[in-house]
Amino acid sequence: MLGLLNISEAMSIALHTCANLAEQPDRYQSAREISERLGFSAHHFAKVVQQLVRAGILVTERGPAGGARLARPAGAITLLEIYVAAGGTPDYTGCLLKHEICKGDGCALGKLMAKENERLVELLKTVTLESIVRSLKRNRRKE
Repeated sequence: MLGLLNISEAMSIALHTCANLAEQPDRYQSAREISERLGFSAHHFAKVVQQLVRAGILVTERGPAGGARLARPAGAITLLEIYVAAGGTPDYTGCLLKHEICKGDGCALGKLMAKENERLVELLKTVTLESIVRSLKRNRRKE
C-alpha cells in the first residue's frame, strides 16, 4: 500500500495509537495492551507516547489502572498536530540534491513537490482525529 507518500514508523505509531484511544476516550489503556494489539515495539511505542504527551495530545497515568488516553477531545486534535508531535516537519525543504546544485524552487519537479506538500499540510490541518475514527467505524469489516 505504500506509494509516493511514505510516513515514518513513529508517525504510524502515533496515528494508530491516537485513533485507538479515540474510540474509548474516557478509558486509560496500558502501553502493553496498545502495543500488543497494534503490533508495535513496546520500546518505540513508549518513546512516541512521550512525544505525544509533551505535545499535549495524550495524558498518562501510572499504576494498575493507568495507561494513556487523549488529553483533549478527538475533534480538537488534527492530523498535522499528531504528525508534528511524532517528529515530522511539514516544511518543504527542497530537492534531495545538495542545495548548491538544486534548491528545489527553480525546476518543474521542485515547484510541483512544493505545491503538493502545501496542499497536504492544509489537508492535515483540517482533518481531525474524530473524523478519522468515524471513517474507521464506517469502514470496519464485519467480523
